[in-house]
Amino acid sequence: MNTDTDTLDFLDDESDAGATKELVWRLMIVDDEPDVHRATTFALSGIRILGRSLQFLHAYSAKEATALLQSETDVAVVLLDVVMEREDAGLALVKTIRKDLKLSEVRIILRTGQPGYAPEIETIHDFDINDYKTKSELTRTKLYATVTAALRAYEQIRKLDEMAFYDRLCSLPNRNKFIDLSDERLSASRSLDDVIAILDVDDFSEINDALGHQQGDRLLQAVAERLKLELGPEVILARIGGDTFGLMGPSRILDPVTVLSLFRSPFTVHGDSMVVTASMGLTQNLGNGVQGRDALKDANIALKLAKKNRRGSFVMFSTEMGTDIRERVRLLQALRHAVESERLFVVYQPQINLRSGKIVGVEALIRWRNEDSTFVPPDRFIPLAEASGMIVAIGDWVLRVSCLEQLRLKTLGLPDIRMSVNVSQIQFRHPEFLTKLSAALRDTGINPKHLELEITESVAMEDPGFMLDILHRVRAMGISIAIDDFGTGYSSLSHLRQLPIDRLKIDRAFVTELNHEVLGGHIASMVIELGRNLNLTVIAEGIEDAGQAQTLLNMGCHEGQGYLYAKPLTSQQLVQWIQAHSDTP
Repeated sequence: MNTDTDTLDFLDDESDAGATKELVWRLMIVDDEPDVHRATTFALSGIRILGRSLQFLHAYSAKEATALLQSETDVAVVLLDVVMEREDAGLALVKTIRKDLKLSEVRIILRTGQPGYAPEIETIHDFDINDYKTKSELTRTKLYATVTAALRAYEQIRKLDEMAFYDRLCSLPNRNKFIDLSDERLSASRSLDDVIAILDVDDFSEINDALGHQQGDRLLQAVAERLKLELGPEVILARIGGDTFGLMGPSRILDPVTVLSLFRSPFTVHGDSMVVTASMGLTQNLGNGVQGRDALKDANIALKLAKKNRRGSFVMFSTEMGTDIRERVRLLQALRHAVESERLFVVYQPQINLRSGKIVGVEALIRWRNEDSTFVPPDRFIPLAEASGMIVAIGDWVLRVSCLEQLRLKTLGLPDIRMSVNVSQIQFRHPEFLTKLSAALRDTGINPKHLELEITESVAMEDPGFMLDILHRVRAMGISIAIDDFGTGYSSLSHLRQLPIDRLKIDRAFVTELNHEVLGGHIASMVIELGRNLNLTVIAEGIEDAGQAQTLLNMGCHEGQGYLYAKPLTSQQLVQWIQAHSDTP
């Protein structure tokens, strides 16, 4: 089992093996007495065991046996003498077979002509052997029975090995076997010019959905066959995932441009001509004790970047990528700790009626303060919270805190104002979102008309049927809805007209560009005009000077927020700000 191309031959059905080569069981006799070789061969000659005949290999010393086992494949059983050139030669060879040659499947039957030299119980306990017999007790019948039992165990182990380490669909090693094979190659110091790569068939799930899983399976088989044929025996090839293949070999063969060019020609799949592309992630960092599992992780990092930014192409792993991943892991761990130690808190930024100058609402914004009083920017930790799923619990907490704050402002006798809370795509798609929203309304006692949920334009446009249903159910509760960052996505106006929304929010990038003769001013004007035509309120964020506010007002914008009015405020600061500005036009 020293290559990835011949490991399954022994397990194939006899009908599939072809007429040119009969399948046999290979037995190695290791004994320094020629008579033992002749007697054993004679006793078992002409016999078929489990449907196959026997083929004998002969070694007359432990040294000779070691050399044979290094060059011969698929040796099923070793009949091994205990005492040969040395008194412990047989026992030493057992260790060599198991530890040095790593032949765990071969069955070892230890035979001795000197009973008592190697005590049976202690030997079976201390050495990885499968049977221990004295030569005198191995009559022809007992020898047949012993070898049959060993071959049956060997066949079962091979089948288990196939299930555990091989992909039957493509007749390739699987992920576990690929790691083992790459580790062997790395440890043999034959990998100085090697690369490890992961190749992913692009849009494979769509192919399965459109053409069915059977056609998808046939495509994978066609891809595997072409890769095996074109890349040759120097490359270790495995199927390590649903539509992903692992490769290890010389960089001159696994040149990514050359490998991806193999996908330029259509694949013939069950009479159909299919054109597909693939993406690759590669790593050349195979020195300094790198293991196959680690190299595969690096290649996977590169593949994700290729799929995200260079689909149909490749990315080579760099140490900077690894550093970035480790930093994200560290930050995610710190975020979990911040949640547990209550270092996340909510601030509120006032929203102003541009014509009257009075406060009409506040936007709730989450912040993270470290133990050293430094802050982690939201654009760093919120994507991590979304990717890890933590945003669901965090978002539920922000919603409840914000509702309680709105009630507190009302209790203080301050004006009834709208509380706007951002909701991520992960929250919206959570099966318990509406239940949690209803519970927050019930538990806090807030009037639903004073609560507004903000979703980004990209979220509003994704899966229109689903979003339309959820938004209608939110509106049925009496809650208003705003589209945040409007103008940065690719909205379908026909779909936008169907959404039960109340407010469009102009992205701060277009507000900033109001001071310059660039496209930003035109986009802000277009959003305001669109809002007017759809009878929606338009609010601009990121207003920093009076000129921007006046321009927006002249365009017909209704509301605004930004540093011109106030930075995000703590709960106490918000109360003070509202009190100070309640009579200010």
